[in-house]
Amino acid sequence: MLQRIIISVLLALSVVCTMAQGNADPYVNEADRYYAQMAYARAIPPYTTATELGAVNEHVTKRLAECHMRLGQTEEAEKWYAMVVKFLNREPVDLFHYAEALKSNGKYQVAEEWMDRYLAEVEKGEAVLHRSNIGGFARKFTADPDRFTVRNVAANSSFSDFGTAWADENHILFSSARKVNVGIERRASYNDQPFLDLFVADVTPSGDLVNARELEGDVNTKLHEGPATASANGDVIWFTRNELFNGRVKKSTSGILRLGIYKAHNVSGKWGNIEQFLYNNSETSVGHPAISPDGMRLFFVSDMPGGHGGSDIYVCKDMGGSWGEPENLGPAVNTPHNEVFPFIGADNTLYFASNGHPGLGGLDIFASIYKGLDGYAAPVNVGAPVNGPKDDFAFIINKDRKKGFFSSNRPGGLGDDDIYAFEMLGDLEQRFLCTGLVIDDETESPVVDIEVKLFDMDGRVVATARTDANGEYNVPVDKGKEYLLKVEMKGRYTGETHVSTEDIAEQQIITRDIHMIPDAGIWIRGTAHYQEKIGFVPGVTVTVVNMSSFFTESQTTGEGGDINMRLQSNEEFEVLLEKPGYYSISLPISTIGMKNGIILLNDLRQLDFEPILIGTPVPFKQIRWAHEGTDLDQAAKIELDQFAERLNTNPLVKVEIGVHSDARDTNDPAKRDQKRAASIVSHLVKKGVKKDRLTEKGYGISRLKNHCAPGVQCTEAEHAENRRVEFTVTDVFE
Repeated sequence: MLQRIIISVLLALSVVCTMAQGNADPYVNEADRYYAQMAYARAIPPYTTATELGAVNEHVTKRLAECHMRLGQTEEAEKWYAMVVKFLNREPVDLFHYAEALKSNGKYQVAEEWMDRYLAEVEKGEAVLHRSNIGGFARKFTADPDRFTVRNVAANSSFSDFGTAWADENHILFSSARKVNVGIERRASYNDQPFLDLFVADVTPSGDLVNARELEGDVNTKLHEGPATASANGDVIWFTRNELFNGRVKKSTSGILRLGIYKAHNVSGKWGNIEQFLYNNSETSVGHPAISPDGMRLFFVSDMPGGHGGSDIYVCKDMGGSWGEPENLGPAVNTPHNEVFPFIGADNTLYFASNGHPGLGGLDIFASIYKGLDGYAAPVNVGAPVNGPKDDFAFIINKDRKKGFFSSNRPGGLGDDDIYAFEMLGDLEQRFLCTGLVIDDETESPVVDIEVKLFDMDGRVVATARTDANGEYNVPVDKGKEYLLKVEMKGRYTGETHVSTEDIAEQQIITRDIHMIPDAGIWIRGTAHYQEKIGFVPGVTVTVVNMSSFFTESQTTGEGGDINMRLQSNEEFEVLLEKPGYYSISLPISTIGMKNGIILLNDLRQLDFEPILIGTPVPFKQIRWAHEGTDLDQAAKIELDQFAERLNTNPLVKVEIGVHSDARDTNDPAKRDQKRAASIVSHLVKKGVKKDRLTEKGYGISRLKNHCAPGVQCTEAEHAENRRVEFTVTDVFE
């Protein structure tokens, strides 16, 4: 399994030793020593013997489960985790690991049940991280496995073969544990396989790999040599090796043998002139190098401090002969778990493996589009059959984006890890999923076997689903859309929530729970929208004030921007919607004469949230002047009344009222505009706006918006563009 060269050396584990009883003690002690050295393959036999002697306790069974899981022996791991979760003193994370083992064995439904148990015992934030990481996702992303053809390559051996990289269009570099040299066979304590060396193989016209042979020169040593990358002309390779200092192996202070990156040059067909990477460090690991097509960026994996957890992907930029400081690719790519085996395609797309993003098993392969200065977009799971329940990693693709290779420890291969060739029959499609629970708010229990309908904003049903035994639904959604989810149940008002997929690429999965509220009583419903873009507004504080008792009640909108609040009958209310950085909205509500029913806020007023933009002029639409004077006409007063309401609802906002003329007016327009601005301010003050929040300014023709200066021939429409009234937010009171 691939962890023998990454996770095993990237992460140091503390040892908590719980002694077995009786004759099992010596075996437990021996196994614990191997475990502390990350020699998992060697730890398994004494742990197993200890269980046969009666030491079937939490410590031993958990260690056995972990050892098997780290070696990719997921069936055995599942067996031991099934015992671990039955102990009274087990931890919530044990439930999670059991679910992960089940998922790695393709038992998605059972895995989902154990994940639900885990989610019930952990904090909400952590639950969100792992929710829908199993069943719904797996069902969606295995539904269309025909986008790839996948086959095992001829160059595989009975040992571990993995980590392909292009040496050139016709040759592939890879790592292998196969024994080639005659002599004492060196075996890694981690998995009891021979140490890894670098090999090269030929690519056939059909896309197979043949004629595998060891790299010549000084690259391969008595240590591990792992994943590599080659320069565009093939004269230089960067590769992973166990860390050396002054030519000798050096462990970290915690006793871990770390990884480093090394550079080798092709000298007459042999690899030599070995150089260390600038950022090698005995206390942290750096490995899995990947060079960009232009040779200007070197990507790698590290567990250096300051990352997001586990192993992260970093990049160094060529600074003219030396590599700049490592830069973390950030939370869009990196997670609290492990991101490994980066590869940069000809179009600069980043491909990598991760067990932190929602996937089908252990490690899954993801693609992230390069956005220039904005870095990399949120990754897309490439789906089945490249990804599956086991570990899938080390994905590379040719310049035509049609053929390539990846590595996997899936069943049916020749060895531990095998290399697989693939052909992509279509583009990588961005597939997205909306999932969640249908919950009965009265009983606080999930609703099973009920139909969920997904509507577009034109009211058309675009997808349906039924909730499963856990009350969960899954419906496919498209990026950049707005939807409404509805559920109908007798004795309950229609449950609904809104979904916006404007930013769904950040996670591929959106979670929305649908709450069924009792059909008794009076409820207000609404949905907060953005004014300037699609999508619904989360984080809006909705405050309802009873105008007779002044009792207040508040809630905050979720990602769907939805409002659901219960009101008393025969009362008057004021509803205030507030979000920092946006204009607040206020509207009156009356339940006089009502006993039951729903009041739809959006039918009473548009709940469109407009951002407060300091220093940006915003035009009034209906401001007109009677007889070219300074008196406001009726349409202007109506618009200003609405503006006064906005200012009174947002009492911290200060504004300037600016009046402008067109260039045809030469009779001191600035003086007249000043009087017009003053009349607007006077009207706003009469409507309750405090004078110290308002500034009037007549600009005349000093700020023309177009080319229509005095003496220039322009159309009436062009002159009208300059003849305007604007308000500008100048400040917001603290």
